Amino acid sequence: MKVVEKDKVISGMLQDELKRCQEMLNSLKKSVSELPKGVINERKKRYKDKVYSYFYLKYREGKKVINEHIPNIHVKDLLKKLELRKKYEKEIQSYKSKIIYLNKIMRAGKGRGHVYHSKE
Repeated sequence: MKVVEKDKVISGMLQDELKRCQEMLNSLKKSVSELPKGVINERKKRYKDKVYSYFYLKYREGKKVINEHIPNIHVKDLLKKLELRKKYEKEIQSYKSKIIYLNKIMRAGKGRGHVYHSKE
């Protein structure tokens, strides 16, 4: 965009926003890597007229699917962590799209054939 070329303030603001988005993206990726992945499932077993239920965490390691038993006292905490991971992953996607958009604006501002025409 011609505006980006001419106006150093706007160019600086875009660069600052791009840097901020990249820092947030890196921070979110680090946070996600520390959180557990997968889903919690419940299994029920019958034994002598009683039904017992237990929980397990199901996730993938490479091509292998892992089913890991989770004690009942850890289920609530694990559910919170899995929800937080899902939230962070959505935010990561949002920041990735912002970074792509800002990069397009910055490239267009450097005169790669994109010209901004106002409708007058």
